[in-house]
Amino acid sequence: MLTKSEIKRINSLKRKSKRKENGLFVVEGVKIIQELLNSKFEIEQIYALNSVVDLFPNATIISEKDLSRITHLSAANSVLALVHIPKTETEINKEDTVLVIDGVNDPGNLGTIIRTCDWFGISTIVCSLNSVDCFNSKVIMSTMGSIFRTKIVYKDLNVYLKETKLPIYGALLNGTSIYETKFTKPSIILMGSESHGISKELLPFISNPVTIPGAGKTESLNLGIATAIFCSEYFRQNA
Repeated sequence: MLTKSEIKRINSLKRKSKRKENGLFVVEGVKIIQELLNSKFEIEQIYALNSVVDLFPNATIISEKDLSRITHLSAANSVLALVHIPKTETEINKEDTVLVIDGVNDPGNLGTIIRTCDWFGISTIVCSLNSVDCFNSKVIMSTMGSIFRTKIVYKDLNVYLKETKLPIYGALLNGTSIYETKFTKPSIILMGSESHGISKELLPFISNPVTIPGAGKTESLNLGIATAIFCSEYFRQNA
């Protein structure tokens, strides 16, 4: 049975400030935690129902009632892990193509983007400082384990983009069609938020404005979908 202090501590990790203070985040779900076990991330504790404990021999068995008290999801899964936040290396390999995200606020979108990059072999994502925390539980769930294979760095994009020597392909409404654009390798793919697009102060850094042509009347694409189209075309040209 979990103590009140344990429950309070785990629930406090729903807040970014407490994740940072404790150096911990929460992972839930059998498949994702199996991915976690195969990663380099350090696990503090796993809590599991008796029905799945055979999959996690070192887990602490808890009841469904206790699991419902500590879950960060709308409905409890069968297993939950406390994981140490790794010390992020801020240095980025200059030979790697990097996806840069300016102002992504939706956890589901960021999770989908991380999973998409993992699929297309883009191993580094740079997020603006005002983006959602990648260790948010909804982000973790949306990545389906890709979070453990992807380097995610938070930077002041004005400084980062000013210093890079790589070509920058920016997603804009008035750029060259993505299907007429030649993506070089390595490069930077810059995506903006759905609401505001790429920040005005970052526009001068874009060497190659790129647009996704469409025939409908909607104002914009979902950020996760737009990123997937960019990553797919980049991969097609450089695989």
